[in-house]
Amino acid sequence: MALGRDGHGRFAAPQPLQSWPGIVHGGGLVALLDEAAAPLGRPAGPRLLEGRLTSSVPIETQLPLEGHTDDGAISVAILQNGQPLTSGTISALDGTAATPPARWRPEREGWALPMSEQCLACGADNRLGLQAGLRFDDEGVWARWAPREPWRMAGDRLHAALAPVLLDEIAWWLGALLMKEGGLTNRISLRLLRPDAPFAGPLLAAGRFADVTPIDKKRTFWRTETALLGADGALLATASIVFRGGADYSARQMEYFRPRTPPAIFRRMFPSYAR
Repeated sequence: MALGRDGHGRFAAPQPLQSWPGIVHGGGLVALLDEAAAPLGRPAGPRLLEGRLTSSVPIETQLPLEGHTDDGAISVAILQNGQPLTSGTISALDGTAATPPARWRPEREGWALPMSEQCLACGADNRLGLQAGLRFDDEGVWARWAPREPWRMAGDRLHAALAPVLLDEIAWWLGALLMKEGGLTNRISLRLLRPDAPFAGPLLAAGRFADVTPIDKKRTFWRTETALLGADGALLATASIVFRGGADYSARQMEYFRPRTPPAIFRRMFPSYAR
């Protein structure tokens, strides 16, 4: 991926950046757009990342990348046949960002969510990925773990891409478990409060079902609220992420999850699709 100072470039994501087989991870896309904005003067400090995931972006496919600066914000888009597949806006946080949700900390062990083989966030065999194991209970979804390289940079600081990738994964499961249907991420608004935070121990990424709200009359789109905390409890990032779910997604996704999940837990997660 390269974006020149003239605002034009090319995008191609390798296979380790996928979520579902064949498409780029939604949170990973926002992180890539943030990185692409650097040559255009992207702020290095606290910043707001806003992603619009209009269509899935295929992996290992050369696509045009365009960016420009407008009134202090940097906009970057991945195009196909002249139309945006995904676009994002990166701007500096000015201290007036919305108050984040309560810093919920799960108190129970809960149940393990299924891991995949190659997902950027939860792929057990993805050497580039987070390899994060998520858990859930009746109150919410979380991951508590110590990131490994390459998510820890020189000086033992956390990679700025960690927050969008992990919080998008938490948000997906919040939406899916609440709807009890499969789905995809639709919008991401992430406040990266400490983009170069030092690593000081296990992190906690979490979100509550109580903070998930419908945003359309058909209750197809749901806004989730999530947060990433450091080992000392410091707030590193918060995100408001929209999940779009429905039976059409479940028709493709349930067969993927079923063999990777113990039957009793799958029945709790997706009762309409249990056998």
